[in-house]
Amino acid sequence: MSFSFTRTLEQLRDMVARKIGIKESGQTLGAEDAAILNEAIDLRLKELHRLGVLWFNVAGASTAITLTAGQATAAIAATDYLFPVSLMLTVGLDQQPVEIISHSAYQAITDKATKGEPTVAYFSGATMRLHPAPNLAYVAHLTYQAIATDTATGAAPDVPVEMMRAFAVLVAGDLVDDFDLRPDRAARLLTQAGPAMQTIRALNAQRVDTTPVTPDWF
Repeated sequence: MSFSFTRTLEQLRDMVARKIGIKESGQTLGAEDAAILNEAIDLRLKELHRLGVLWFNVAGASTAITLTAGQATAAIAATDYLFPVSLMLTVGLDQQPVEIISHSAYQAITDKATKGEPTVAYFSGATMRLHPAPNLAYVAHLTYQAIATDTATGAAPDVPVEMMRAFAVLVAGDLVDDFDLRPDRAARLLTQAGPAMQTIRALNAQRVDTTPVTPDWF
């Protein structure tokens, strides 16, 4: 019995190609068509990750950020940074949590020049704004969501296998104009796009059994 199942970029691409009707069994995609499908897969993948409502690319990518005393802003050097998950401040031998706040909450702070141990942070792109501004040269440890990696030949795309069927529907819908599909096929694919997104969201939802468990061994 096996519980491992993987699909490569080529297999996902062929699935999309069959849905839009440009590949039949036994056929090989032309280089130009393959390039168009590869681009569509990567663009949709990047978009879904940016929405922040789907699967995580990595389980807690992290980076250390050196803070400058008196400087309220710090740059995030990680090139694969997408959005923050959590932030910890090293104070001596301890790590203290720093709350990540919204733009409106940061704007509501009246005295942004106050100095001390940072307790909150607002992220604007790859720039982190701290309050209070650091009074010392601290080190902050940021856990973040990484950008989805581009697909590679022969490798598994950054899509959980259980979501690939619905993901292929979304990509196929994106290609309706590129391949000038028949109106009936185009309409069918675009109609299926909404349920496909709902399926992906449902598959990504955290599953927790909340049924109380009564200990009976003591």
